[in-house]
Amino acid sequence: MDPGETAANGGWLGAPNSTKPYSCVVCHNRKVKCDRNEPCSNCAKSKAECIYRPPPPPRRRKRERDAGGSASQERDKPRKMSDGENFLNDVVDSHLPTRPRSNGSEFHKAGTGRMIEKDGRSVYLDNTFWTSVSYELPDAADVLGNGSDGDDNLSQDGNEESIDFFNSDTRQSLTGMHPNQLHIFKLWQTFLENVNPLTKILHAPTVQQQILDAMSDLSSISTELEALMFSIYCISLVSLPAADVEKSFGESKKKLLPRCRRGVQLAFRNASFLRTSSVMVLQAFMLYLLSMRAFSDPQTIWTLAGIALRIAQRIGIHRDGSGYGLSIFETEIRRRIWFQLIILDATSAQFCGVASTPMLVNANTQPPMNANDSDLDPRMREPACEKEGPSEMIFCLARSEFGKWLRRWSKDARGSNSPWAFLSSSSMSLREKDNAIDELEDSMEQKYLRYCDKSIPLHLAATLMARSAIYFTRLIAHHPRQYQDPNTRIPEAEKNTIFDHCLKMAEYANYAQTNPDVQRFSWHMVNYMPWDAMIFMLSEMRNRADPEEKNKVWQLIGNIYSRHVKQMHKHARLPLHTAMQNLIAKAWRVYIEECNLHQRTPTPCPTIVAKLCEDFKGSTDSRPAEQNPVMIEQGVLFQHQAGTSHADFSVEAVNSDFLLTDSPMDWNEWDNLLNQFQESLVDDMTFLPRSGP
Repeated sequence: MDPGETAANGGWLGAPNSTKPYSCVVCHNRKVKCDRNEPCSNCAKSKAECIYRPPPPPRRRKRERDAGGSASQERDKPRKMSDGENFLNDVVDSHLPTRPRSNGSEFHKAGTGRMIEKDGRSVYLDNTFWTSVSYELPDAADVLGNGSDGDDNLSQDGNEESIDFFNSDTRQSLTGMHPNQLHIFKLWQTFLENVNPLTKILHAPTVQQQILDAMSDLSSISTELEALMFSIYCISLVSLPAADVEKSFGESKKKLLPRCRRGVQLAFRNASFLRTSSVMVLQAFMLYLLSMRAFSDPQTIWTLAGIALRIAQRIGIHRDGSGYGLSIFETEIRRRIWFQLIILDATSAQFCGVASTPMLVNANTQPPMNANDSDLDPRMREPACEKEGPSEMIFCLARSEFGKWLRRWSKDARGSNSPWAFLSSSSMSLREKDNAIDELEDSMEQKYLRYCDKSIPLHLAATLMARSAIYFTRLIAHHPRQYQDPNTRIPEAEKNTIFDHCLKMAEYANYAQTNPDVQRFSWHMVNYMPWDAMIFMLSEMRNRADPEEKNKVWQLIGNIYSRHVKQMHKHARLPLHTAMQNLIAKAWRVYIEECNLHQRTPTPCPTIVAKLCEDFKGSTDSRPAEQNPVMIEQGVLFQHQAGTSHADFSVEAVNSDFLLTDSPMDWNEWDNLLNQFQESLVDDMTFLPRSGP
């Protein structure tokens, strides 16, 4: 049992009070005499928690020898240390003001858990056995030890099986894999401009100085910093367009990115990644997971996000550092890491179509402050003053606000692990759902959006994100999935509401991907695809009366889907894409028939739509569509096919009976296709390092 717990409960149940050979923590700090009972009379009188912690044994001093080989006894003679001096050197009580960290280990306790930290590494213990035993360890290295700075040899007898597949028994020098100094600096500047504003898990001034120092001698940097540097290289390259990479670095992005990925993976092995207690290694891994979205599948990222959560739990990131004597600066950085990690896990789960990892029940990390990096300093002794208006944290804090709202309301959706369940649950009325979303919108408006200056790229990105999230929640609340009964018709007013939400979602998605002011953040937005909005708009087009609205929808569909097809060219024949191709082609045919009927000029056919129509025409007409591009451009392609039967447009292995029918759409079919699509996004990249550079 934790000594603190024992003392707090007045010793073992039924046992008489016993005396200790040393003072309790409170008496020592107050510099008063302690009667050393459990609890002592002073603590009992003041109703304070009486905690006894044995002082660690005095450190052995190395014997210094003079030229003749004799010991210098005067200097070797150990000085007897009092109980108070031992406590002062090795114990920090959780209720004392934070003091600067020393070079030695520090043990911090709050509640039933215990934080052990040293040199940027930490371990959180809340298991009774480990918490108790840790007090007997003379050095934090005995608990923090992860092999990253010492011997990294695994068991040599072959009897120990290890799942530590990111570690190896030898370290590989990565000095030759680093870019040259000029390119390192360019990649760091790219990170500051494109990545850091959306993540904020690093304190840029501190890390910049570390990188500048490392550049002078790359062969002597720590394994932790090396992992972080390679992660920065990787995500910086991901954030740049291919043309900019070749222009700045003289090589193609296709060649440079795999090289950086290889460096990251080897750096994680050198840092004994799965055994790490280093906050810096966790930061590096989170950046790498964000970069992986450009070349890996959602399932892998979601699984690895779970590993990141476990590392964070081991380090104690889920416990607020203010209760464990950590410095103000370190506490703030940990808060930023935790909230970004929760967002990473939730978004990767959403891409996989699964429920996000439940919040750790004992997580009590407070939200990060609304402060700039310039307001923080590792030597600070007082908390920074939070800003009233926007800061560099505006994007991250707005996302955190949305997550806080979602977690609060999702508690009402019992029996489901999905945080979105309450929006689709029948236990809440549509009015109640709208009121909850109105509350979210008001909170976003008052705390963030009213301060946003859209001429500032970061503020514009925060606005797009917040508005898109709000319309996304409104679509879920009003989604036509609730009208699955074929005898139930969606009221016209509700159809209009749903269509408006879908149109707004498509507009924001298109604007985010095309506006030059936020192109530096496109690496973060490119993964977003408003599938439900596009599906509903295409299916509802035949019921819309406004020609201008229809023209707008077709331009949005053309822009958004063409970019998606370009990115997903290797997966263009997945069932979801086949169904979407069918739906787009049919919707275009109906649109052209309507324009011909009312003698209206259709909007110019988007290139991607013309290509999809060409593919379908090829199945019924041997004449290539390229022979008459004017017909395609003017939208007359399907005018001659007005009498074509529904079966002529069906595609092998795809049931398209639910497309563009008069009865409610079968959203279960679309949900199945969307799930299959996510499961099919498996890149040939293997996360484990491959042989060769």
